[in-house]
Amino acid sequence: MGIQGNLSLMTISDLIQHTCQDRSTAELKIMHQNQTALLYFQDGNIVHAQKDGLIGEKVVYEILKWDDGEFSLDKIVKTPAKTIERSWSSLLLEGARRLDEDEKNSNKQKFLEDKSMATKKKSELLAETLADVIDNSTDIEGAAVVGIDGLVYSVNAPVGHLDDTLIGAVAAAALGLSKRSVEQLSRGTFTQSLIQADRGNIVVSQINPETLFIALTSHGVNLGMVFAETRKSVATLREIL
Repeated sequence: MGIQGNLSLMTISDLIQHTCQDRSTAELKIMHQNQTALLYFQDGNIVHAQKDGLIGEKVVYEILKWDDGEFSLDKIVKTPAKTIERSWSSLLLEGARRLDEDEKNSNKQKFLEDKSMATKKKSELLAETLADVIDNSTDIEGAAVVGIDGLVYSVNAPVGHLDDTLIGAVAAAALGLSKRSVEQLSRGTFTQSLIQADRGNIVVSQINPETLFIALTSHGVNLGMVFAETRKSVATLREIL
């Protein structure tokens, strides 16, 4: 009578090694979910493998990925075919290499997916924060998060229908002028600037070395309140970024 068992107790790699080291001529039947694979051994080497129309080494490499299922090992007189020339040890080494490569590719794909999800989540958080600023402020009527190079990360400017690209370009230009002014007059490190006009104000605040918060207000607002709301918004955005 042959040997029967579960792959949770003995891996396919161990089964192959055990059978080959015993120099057996045998048939190893492996059932995994709805799939069945057959491996044939002759005098301690794998000489044939088949699964769902697939034959040869590819079958071995595929089933080495299986970590659950049932198996049975039965002694036989001869094998039905010879489709594998490589030694059993070489097969296992190549199978291990492929498994390692698959794992690296899987980890890379997972990293890219996680990164994509994180990026998407960050953009959503930025948009939600700017929406809260507009909804909860009586003075700020437009807001944006802009890179120091003028790239717009998120914008919410319902009043005036302002172009996103224009907001980014103006923010970058205002930052450049403000930083040069601060440096030339020895005022330390730039943190915030205010541009006032007869129809409203523009507040440019640094979130971090790479990012700016832009607040747009109407004319005649309480600038003390605007600066307080700006500080609060910058603190929130800094946590997101």
